[in-house]
Amino acid sequence: MSAIHEYYHTCKKYINKRVRIMTISGASYEGRIVKVDRNRIYLQRASNNRNKATVSFFPFILPLVLFDLLAIVLLDRPFRRRFC
Repeated sequence: MSAIHEYYHTCKKYINKRVRIMTISGASYEGRIVKVDRNRIYLQRASNNRNKATVSFFPFILPLVLFDLLAIVLLDRPFRRRFC
């Protein structure tokens, strides 16, 4: 199975979830996955300032190319680590 095929199925599993996506080039994007097609992920960016209310009729959606992905991290679940 190719990496793009694997990324596609991983992204489909996390539609409507808040994620952080890191690319091979080192860029990091946070938001909610809105749509996934065979080549791109459409990520609705989260607001940087949660204290300020904003109204937007056109939510900013960022298309990311699947073959440029390195990692997808879920943001809804707290990270818990066990120490031995």
